[in-house]
Amino acid sequence: MTINELTADAETAVPNTVFEVPLKGGCGTFTIETGSLSDEVMQAVFLAGLTHFFNSANGATKALAGITKLEGAELEARKAEVLKACQKTKEQLEAGQVPGKAKVAKASGAVQTEAMRLAKNIIKDLIKSNGQKVGAYKPKEITEAAKIYLERNRATIIKLAEKNLAERAEEAKGTKGLDLKGLFGAKADSEEVKAKPKVAPKRKAKGEGEPLSAAQAGKAAPRAKPKGEAHTSH
Repeated sequence: MTINELTADAETAVPNTVFEVPLKGGCGTFTIETGSLSDEVMQAVFLAGLTHFFNSANGATKALAGITKLEGAELEARKAEVLKACQKTKEQLEAGQVPGKAKVAKASGAVQTEAMRLAKNIIKDLIKSNGQKVGAYKPKEITEAAKIYLERNRATIIKLAEKNLAERAEEAKGTKGLDLKGLFGAKADSEEVKAKPKVAPKRKAKGEGEPLSAAQAGKAAPRAKPKGEAHTSH
């Protein structure tokens, strides 16, 4: 079945995607639109891409090196290595991963939180668009569905989450130019709104503030002797 037949069954049109093809030798990139290609050409391009991945990713390049010069058991062992690499490549492609592409750095906690919020909202919108009540689903069920959606559309949602956080940060910068008095009037200058400065508790000297015993409380302090007072003997 051709690509056009597949899309006809789905009653959808093949999206026109613009690709920037990197050229070797520092020659820059070359732009091409998939909508300008015939179905036969698209299949050839797709096959060429798969051929590249299956023959180069996950150690396939190394396993294929010099394979034509091998014979017997050594040849069969090398073929097994190639097939093992191809199996891993297949699994990566089916999981939405690009073989050989460096892993994307893990998103920050703030980005992940925002991405999950967006995913949950999308799931809720999906429920509503199907004529169902969001309240009919438990929060846990919506969260699990959001996780699945996020996993399948991670790159797109993470990018949108980063954009949202960046826009909020810019909006926050704009509040620095606002005048409290212009917003709240004379109350902004009153004492009632002023935050009290935090003062560290004063450390007591050793023995200071310790309670006196009953004997100490009723005992008068000894009289100090005047200077030069002589001792008398009896």
